[in-house]
Amino acid sequence: MKLIISFCLLFLLNFQAFSQIVDVKKFGARGDGKTDDTRAIQAAINAGNAYSKPIVYFPAGIYLIGSYTVTPVYFTNYCLKIHSGLTFKGEGIKSVIKLGDHLFDKRDTMANAHIFYGEDIKNVQFTRLIIDMNGGKNMVPENIIKNNMALFVENGNNIALTRMTIKNCSGQNMIAIRGTGHGLRIEKCIFYNGGNYVGVPTPNKYQIDFSFIYTTWDSATIIDNHIEQQNVDIALSNYTGGIEMHGSYGYAVRNTIIGCYPAFFISSTWHPMEKTIVTNNKIEKCLKGISFWVCYPLNNITISNNTIGLTHSRLLKPALLIGIEVPNGNIEEYSLKNANNAALSNISIIGNIITASMVDTSKDKTAGLVLHSLKNSRIESNKVIGMNYGGVVLQGSKWGMERVIFHKNQFSNFKANKDEKAVAAYVVITDTYTGTNKNSPGIKKIFFTNNTFTGTKHTSPLVLTKQQHGKFFGAFIAVPARSLNEIHFDKNDFSDKSEKIVSVRID
Repeated sequence: MKLIISFCLLFLLNFQAFSQIVDVKKFGARGDGKTDDTRAIQAAINAGNAYSKPIVYFPAGIYLIGSYTVTPVYFTNYCLKIHSGLTFKGEGIKSVIKLGDHLFDKRDTMANAHIFYGEDIKNVQFTRLIIDMNGGKNMVPENIIKNNMALFVENGNNIALTRMTIKNCSGQNMIAIRGTGHGLRIEKCIFYNGGNYVGVPTPNKYQIDFSFIYTTWDSATIIDNHIEQQNVDIALSNYTGGIEMHGSYGYAVRNTIIGCYPAFFISSTWHPMEKTIVTNNKIEKCLKGISFWVCYPLNNITISNNTIGLTHSRLLKPALLIGIEVPNGNIEEYSLKNANNAALSNISIIGNIITASMVDTSKDKTAGLVLHSLKNSRIESNKVIGMNYGGVVLQGSKWGMERVIFHKNQFSNFKANKDEKAVAAYVVITDTYTGTNKNSPGIKKIFFTNNTFTGTKHTSPLVLTKQQHGKFFGAFIAVPARSLNEIHFDKNDFSDKSEKIVSVRID
């Protein structure tokens, strides 16, 4: 019996050692929404070093973050510094961490800090907490950089956020997981308001660059989250990104993203990127759905089964709104800065639905897909509905475009735009780059097969004249002569049961 009791006591002691709860209130945190709890929470975090798997626990309350630590570099200033092996846990909506008033709205770049900051950390979790970044009381001043984020991690492995709510961020990103690392997981979290709209009617207009989630790590899994700008008009009067993915082997699935520009940003900014999947996401009221930013080669990227609903912003100048975009097509200078320093290969865009029912067609132009520099890629079984400029727009570039198949896509119910100088069509193919750069590869082996183009009245003259600008065509092709025979249409169903295509040589 004594042996059994001794064993049980030893088990309990070991269990406590491996999952010790560190209650922030026992270290002096008040949780009354008035007292600065920063030092007390930091003391609890530091105390966690004594345990293998500490849980920094926030009982019900509002924990005010009212101070921060300045480092030699403003980008690493912090309110709370975290270390490896921690779990931060609250009681859901009852446990709120709130940034204090007017900490970061001073005309001083150093008046800037992340609520949670860690460097070279691993195995850290956040769950069942609300973080209110109080952006309405921390507006960014003109010409001043502010990077204050809810969570900033530089290098590491295995960071997880589950069932968190983070809102009202006035800084550059809401969450930034940067440097080298792998194993980020963000699941079943809610993110509200950031960038230009921070939860109050007054715009945070001097924060010109914002994303809710920014990660450069490999193997980032972002699943079942809700990201929303609750005032779309204010939010979309400036750049406001949803999810930025800069690492390989990423997986983003079943997220809902509302009111962003763009909803997804897939970028090889820092190094080559491959094997990333963006699938089954719901994108609503966005100026752009999914954008690529290409500095280094992109390979084996799959964009599938997403629904993308485009909208316009009353506070922006007229723009081209795009469902899926590879940017900067016809441009003379190719560089990292212009995000066109490499080609894309094995890109699959399959089963997406792109609509423009909430766009003011008298103001903005809309396109389903705008693509360039693709190699060995497939665009299949997508539905593009209600555009007024292009269903799919292909552009020439330094890298050319080769072996791209458009198969079984549906383009329907296109509308007229008000731009009398614009050429509009289900398919728009242009290549002004190759016309002036004879050594570029040009457009080769492009196939349109078994696509349907229905529900729009369009004209299709054999020769384009100035008087015919502003009309709608089945397909409009303006490429050098050597590329004309490289573009093939076969077994497509146009609305009048014939393939109405106008081709214009540009050399």
